[in-house]
Amino acid sequence: MTPEYIRQALLQAHGPAQLRLTGEAPSLALVMKALREAQELTLGEARARAAQLAASGLVGTLVEMEFLAIHLREQAVAVAVDLRTE
Repeated sequence: MTPEYIRQALLQAHGPAQLRLTGEAPSLALVMKALREAQELTLGEARARAAQLAASGLVGTLVEMEFLAIHLREQAVAVAVDLRTE
C-alpha cells in the first residue's frame, strides 16, 4: 500500500487513471476473487468494488489500476486502463 500523501502527490502530478471493463460482462465471482486477492478486501468490500467497476469503473493512480488489471486479467476478465483527462 502506498502512503496516502504519496498517492495524493501522484494523482496531483499525473492525474487519475480509470480501470474499466471491456467486452462482455464477466462473472461477478471472478471479479470479486481478483479484487479480493489484489487488495485483501472483505467479501462485502469486493462486492461493492465489483459493482463500481461494472457501473462506472474504478479510479486511482496509474500503478494502482494497472496492478488491479493484472489480477483481473489473470481471471480472464477483460479490462482496460485509461488516463483520465478531466
